[in-house]
Amino acid sequence: MARPVNADSNATRRRILESATLLFSEQGDRSSVRDIAKGADVSLAMVHHYFGSKDDLYSACVDAMYEKLAELRGHLLGAVDPDVADGERVESVLEQSVRAVFRFARGHLPTVRLLMRSVVTRGALDVERREEFLLPFLDQVSHLIASRSGRRAEELRLPLQSLVFLHGRYAIADAGELMLVTGTSTSADAVRAVEDHLVATARRLLFDS
Repeated sequence: MARPVNADSNATRRRILESATLLFSEQGDRSSVRDIAKGADVSLAMVHHYFGSKDDLYSACVDAMYEKLAELRGHLLGAVDPDVADGERVESVLEQSVRAVFRFARGHLPTVRLLMRSVVTRGALDVERREEFLLPFLDQVSHLIASRSGRRAEELRLPLQSLVFLHGRYAIADAGELMLVTGTSTSADAVRAVEDHLVATARRLLFDS
């Protein structure tokens, strides 16, 4: 039986996006559409057919990246029962969320590297992304933690942003660097040590007044 056309189309688009994300995260503007096509095992014309120009393809990679992050944010926020006014319960969810975000980031390295490259290149998220993603995240999470911790939401925004930066920096580190900074001898132990550190840091920053 022949495969559905849409299935082939979706698979092709996904391969192109994966190839482009990887190259953009490693090489930035020096990435060529020809190399992206080669990495996706498609023709140059196929890349242009699906995504247009290189700038359009870069924008599509960024859009896909934020879609993944938005899904993760929705999942984590959905794990907190808004009717539960129990600080201990929120700290437990915080720990689960910190570990989940770090593992997500480690599992999507090209995506995270692309995000960090775009921020380093521009010095900030673009205005649209700040309004659509960053500000709602800071508002939602800071108010949620404030309602359980007794702290003001306004004073939690900077600590939350610091946690985001820490997650990103440790997530893109290779195994050798993580083992070096954690003083461990295996990659698995290093990752666990970083997770534990991020959890402890989150508790200090967000719950210790």
